[in-house]
Amino acid sequence: MSIIIVAPRMLKIFRTNIWWNVVVPQVLGWIYFCWLCNGINIFQDIYPSFFIFGIGAFFISLISISAFGYLFNDWCDAKSDLVVGKKNLLSTLNPAWQFVIVIIPLLIGCFFWLPTSKIATVLFALQIISLIIYSAPPFRLKNRGLLGVLSDAFYGHINPVFITLFAFNFFDNNFSVNAILFLVALTMAVSLKGIRNILLHQLDDRKKDRKAGIQTFVVKNGALFTLNFINNLIPFELFFTFALVVPISIFSPPFFLSFLFFVLLTYLKFSGWKLSYLPKRQLRFKFLYFLNDYYEGWIPVFFLILLSTRSPVFLILLLLHLVFFPAFWNKLSNAIKTIKQNFKTEDEY
Repeated sequence: MSIIIVAPRMLKIFRTNIWWNVVVPQVLGWIYFCWLCNGINIFQDIYPSFFIFGIGAFFISLISISAFGYLFNDWCDAKSDLVVGKKNLLSTLNPAWQFVIVIIPLLIGCFFWLPTSKIATVLFALQIISLIIYSAPPFRLKNRGLLGVLSDAFYGHINPVFITLFAFNFFDNNFSVNAILFLVALTMAVSLKGIRNILLHQLDDRKKDRKAGIQTFVVKNGALFTLNFINNLIPFELFFTFALVVPISIFSPPFFLSFLFFVLLTYLKFSGWKLSYLPKRQLRFKFLYFLNDYYEGWIPVFFLILLSTRSPVFLILLLLHLVFFPAFWNKLSNAIKTIKQNFKTEDEY
């Protein structure tokens, strides 16, 4: 009965939360990148059984571990959630059922993990450890300011990318100078992306965290300081994003078009020619999320487009990707509508 109560909520979480909308398409993007680098053709170089079950097992492992992290965090936050009046379904169950429900996704994740790479397996283990020490006392890194930010960025953004690259053999035959430049730029770019995103999340939750006594980075340093800090990070994130695009484009020159299209679309969407006239306060809020669209939308879609030029079978995968992750198409449509509005004259209103 307890599992029946919790399961619908978990399904809703993974349809709407950060993992399905952010991490999964980003991880898929780097799987597509590995295929692109290794010249993979799905039906010629990958057995259909591995394509279905191998990749399926990989995602079952990662998503199950994420579910474990989410439930484990709820388990550790039961008292603080009670203080702020936050709904916590686990706290309504008896302790034995709480333990069972938390541990099941961990066991599933470990069971389905395929140790295709020793380094990927080590990183997978680090993923579990980081989820535990983020929430559990006496470590409870989420209550330790900057350490909490770095920990969240690690398990939520950095580590899933590198687990993917090692699991799908990117590094097997890629130790050139270009690959090293790619590695450095990728590490910096996803680190800054992860830090920005957790700080924005903490900004949204600051009142509840303060009431619950959770000493996040935002609670310790204040909302205004954090907002200014994020805005100071964005130029560096943009620089390393460009630095990441360069080595990928050296390997596959058409990829550079994805960055050019994204920059042009963003400039038109934000009416870039008007930015110098906007108040500083308004500028602080304008660029907080825009780079997410590139990593979570443009990169995986463009990798699939490049793969489709090599083999038309990838067009099917591209279509499936757009169906399962419609955020890219929805955001692109909304951006085009915004651009049309930006260019309307007074006579057209």
